[in-house]
Amino acid sequence: MEFNKKHIMKQPELGQKILELRKQKGYTQEELVEQCNINVRTIQRIEAGDVSPRSYTIKAILEVLGFDYEEVFQKKYFPGKFDTFLGIDKNKIYKQLNIAMIFGFVYFLSGFFEIGADFLSYEKNSVTFKSIYIVIKVISTVALFLFFRGFVIVGGMYNNYLMQIASFLIIVFTLFFSVLDITSLYVWQDFLNIFGISKLIAFGVLSIIIGMAIRRLTDFGNLANWTGIIEIITGVCLLLIILSPIALVTQFVVEIFEVILLYKIALQLKKRVS
Repeated sequence: MEFNKKHIMKQPELGQKILELRKQKGYTQEELVEQCNINVRTIQRIEAGDVSPRSYTIKAILEVLGFDYEEVFQKKYFPGKFDTFLGIDKNKIYKQLNIAMIFGFVYFLSGFFEIGADFLSYEKNSVTFKSIYIVIKVISTVALFLFFRGFVIVGGMYNNYLMQIASFLIIVFTLFFSVLDITSLYVWQDFLNIFGISKLIAFGVLSIIIGMAIRRLTDFGNLANWTGIIEIITGVCLLLIILSPIALVTQFVVEIFEVILLYKIALQLKKRVS
């Protein structure tokens, strides 16, 4: 088994956990260091939360104590405030992550149809166009709901409350603006201009927040880091409004990265439970 350089639990929780396990096994600090070749001062500092040991040091300590690294530090889903509203079942996390990944791809594809509909805006008075536009919007909104519900779940798995809140807000604002998009088929143009700017600002702020939250998924290294960076760039471009065409491109890129990230997380969860 390979161990990441970055362990899952951070100080001071890590030191408290090792202290708890050592006492559970009835070891003194001196007895522990004799078997894992670590000096007493190091153990004392680890348990006090003063230092963050490398993964191989944790592995050595746990082996002496008779515990498995993955069993001690694996991620578990902690139910959140939005679970009932979003229909999250803590017993079906793996299945729901896969659903999120699939609908992330559906949401990515629906974006092209939305762009196409915008280019045909001169047809907005056509009953056929309105019907098609509404269908596209409904599919896109449902897909985003299931897609970002996956990130609410990820936030629960990794104690990433910022991700839970940001993902939930993205779902709520998307639903709100989708209703306004459909309503805009029947209202005057001046309202559309104000509504359009508000939409860019709202999603600009949310993109920056979710980007920051994704960068906190340090277990997934460069993938999470670059996904977060591109999401933040997208948000900045939306906020600057004049650069929103660039955000259109970066948004498609980041959606692909987010789907891959969900796949990696689901794969890690599958290995853990299998």
